[in-house]
Amino acid sequence: MDFYEIVKKRRSIREFQSRPVEEEKLLRVLDAGLKAPSHNHQREWEFILLKNIERRKEVLEVEPSSHDFSSEEINDWTEGMTDQLEKEMYLKALPVQKRMLLSAPEVLVICFKMRKALGNCKTLFDLNSFASVWCCIENILLALAAEGLYGVTKIPYDTMALKKALNIPEDYEVAAIIPIGYPQKHVIKQKSVSLQQKMHFDRW
Repeated sequence: MDFYEIVKKRRSIREFQSRPVEEEKLLRVLDAGLKAPSHNHQREWEFILLKNIERRKEVLEVEPSSHDFSSEEINDWTEGMTDQLEKEMYLKALPVQKRMLLSAPEVLVICFKMRKALGNCKTLFDLNSFASVWCCIENILLALAAEGLYGVTKIPYDTMALKKALNIPEDYEVAAIIPIGYPQKHVIKQKSVSLQQKMHFDRW
């Protein structure tokens, strides 16, 4: 598939078919992640695949943003949103936060090594390792689209509890949790953005 077609095809998906993800596709996707640029050329990224349903439930127990949202919570969350596409996304996303981690054929946890604890980072330079792991994640998202697969990046709230539950070393952090699979339903339309409106020359 042409690269630009893959970029257009990529979407965030939270509801999946029960169809398993072929191992060879998953391995190609993860290998594509490892081809991303790394701030220190070391590619200090680690992948945890949550195959066991009980282990996934452990993650849900320590991840406060993965509970079943009530109608009242959803209304409170979206009440002040003026952008209709943003509101539609949240109205579809919040009710399935827990379900997507339990029902996705694959759940990927992406970890990265930190030179300093996040709480001790004072400058953007200190966050180089955090920035480069997102290059890895973007490669994975694009590779998923190339394979006809989809996912969504879920950012954990309580990484300390998550690290303990998954036995992640102290000097590593969790960048994202990505449920992966074949899409079950039509994807939400992306917001249309004009390149000309985003470009600046010599100054803002």
